[in-house]
Amino acid sequence: MFNLIKYELRGKFLTMLGICLAVIMGNIFLMTQLTSGGMGVLALSTFIGAFALVVICISTLSLMSDYLYDDQGYLLFTLPQSGVSIISSRLITAVIQISIVAIVSLLMFCIIDQGRILNAILQGAEIRDILLSILMYLWTIVSALTFIYFCMVVGKITLKGKKIGKIGSFIIFFLLSGVRNWLSVINSNFFPKILNFDSLTAFSTSFSINIGNTIFDIVTFAILFMATSYLLEHKVDL
Repeated sequence: MFNLIKYELRGKFLTMLGICLAVIMGNIFLMTQLTSGGMGVLALSTFIGAFALVVICISTLSLMSDYLYDDQGYLLFTLPQSGVSIISSRLITAVIQISIVAIVSLLMFCIIDQGRILNAILQGAEIRDILLSILMYLWTIVSALTFIYFCMVVGKITLKGKKIGKIGSFIIFFLLSGVRNWLSVINSNFFPKILNFDSLTAFSTSFSINIGNTIFDIVTFAILFMATSYLLEHKVDL
């Protein structure tokens, strides 16, 4: 699996490097051409970072699409790799790529802002808050990509043809998203228990989670992960 991760990172290295350089150059342009520290500059820097994250997310999805529909798949699925190894390497690689772009974007934003907003957020923050934020960040990426990968694999299996399969995956994604949201609402009604988290940062923010929905999301993730692994290993016909 680790060799597969290195292979995937090496294959997308230039893409990741290009996105990071674009973020750096875009923010340098903002610092040299506009009044540094203004809200407009910060908003533009945020936009650049958000756009870069969208691009790298699309890049991570395109690699899975290449595995399913292009010649890369013939090489991958002839290797002695299990479905679990394939999907795990995809998720780990995606987390690394997205995190690198996110860190570069955040650093450039902090340089423009001179660290004021970051210091305000971290001031008085407990380790619990930081760890919980990191955990939520990782969970958001992994759970979302697992769901999308499942839809892509199902689209590949059920609909023959490259164009039809990709369009079908898009439709399956929206249909299953609706079903999952509907089940989540029903689940929250049956299990309304709420767990509140209070933050001690300067912004005094807090958030809450529904315990029933959290368990539902974890179980759903486990099912989708195992189903995607099984389908990749036994059902995908190149």
